Amino acid sequence: MGGIIRFFVFFVVPISLFILWIGGYLTPRVEPGYAEEEVKKVIKLPTTKVEKTIIEKTYQVDGSVISNNTAKVATKLMAKVLKINVKEGDYVKKGQLLAVLDDSEIRQNIKEAKAGLEELSKAREEALSGLKAAEAGYAFAKRTYERFKNLYKENAVSKQQLEEIETKMIGAKAQVDAIKAKLKQLDAKEKQVKAKLKYAKIMQGYAYVKAPFDGVIIKKMNDVGDMAAPGMPIFIIGDKNLKFLSMIDESLINKVNIGDKVDIYIPSTGKSYTAQVIEKSNSIDPMNRTFSIKAKLPQDSSLKPGMYGKIKIKVGQEEKILIPVTAVIKWGQLNAVYTVDKDGIAHLTFVKVGDIVDGKVEIISGLKPGVEIVSSETNKACEGCKVR
Repeated sequence: MGGIIRFFVFFVVPISLFILWIGGYLTPRVEPGYAEEEVKKVIKLPTTKVEKTIIEKTYQVDGSVISNNTAKVATKLMAKVLKINVKEGDYVKKGQLLAVLDDSEIRQNIKEAKAGLEELSKAREEALSGLKAAEAGYAFAKRTYERFKNLYKENAVSKQQLEEIETKMIGAKAQVDAIKAKLKQLDAKEKQVKAKLKYAKIMQGYAYVKAPFDGVIIKKMNDVGDMAAPGMPIFIIGDKNLKFLSMIDESLINKVNIGDKVDIYIPSTGKSYTAQVIEKSNSIDPMNRTFSIKAKLPQDSSLKPGMYGKIKIKVGQEEKILIPVTAVIKWGQLNAVYTVDKDGIAHLTFVKVGDIVDGKVEIISGLKPGVEIVSSETNKACEGCKVR
């Protein structure tokens, strides 16, 4: 009996008390409800109401700066580049030698063609000499045949003798015809070799790459030792007159016209330009459903062909939520603002921003009209601070 009491006192009771303590039954319990949020210190900050603003609706798309006249300078040879005389940014004159390609194989072809013409010339001389002798032999055989033919009528020679003479005449005629046929073959062969020589000389000209017009080397595509390929550009040359090329969605085909003013921003220069549309394609590309426009850019030494940019085109009006740039703060990789509730307490609210419009930032999502926000001095604001 004593053992049972000791077991109950030293084992069951401690374990029961431990379970009650873990469950919180031995400590004071907080009644359910909402804890009052402790308001942080009062900081008077400028605020503003979020409102929708009617602005010019714009269409924005990428594009690039191009020369008014651009040429891809290529060759028709498959040959190694032996020499390059210019570098990117160099100004060149029309006809200036830009690069030299290896034409050793072509020079060998020209040499072989010239040698072939010499051989054909000698063969022609021999054939003409042989033709002269053959024609003389044929004429003699023909006269002899006519004489024996008359003698045969008078029974002065036998038929066999007449046939022998006739056979010799036919043989002489065949020899003349054979030489004439050979001369025709030589003529045809000569035409082929001359055509080959002419083609080789034309191809040799492609070994010397020259500038097609006055301009600037926009891009050099090959270096010495590279293999130039037919149709593949070695240089891209453009003139100083620059334009901005862009592909516009087909829905704007009747809203963008020649003479319109457009805004162009070039990130690499950090500048915006007002340009005039000077070219417009009236056909739609079926692959991407766009049409092209070109806008004339002003003279600016910082602009270079090939630069990336964005073009903005006014296409109507629209409503956007715009707030001061000073109201937006960075929260890591996110953007946020401080909204102010009816009690004047600031709350951090994450937003998605868009473009900068007239010095204000566009809010795509996260804010609604009528909401009050801290408009500036956001570095003094904090979550839960009373700002008014």
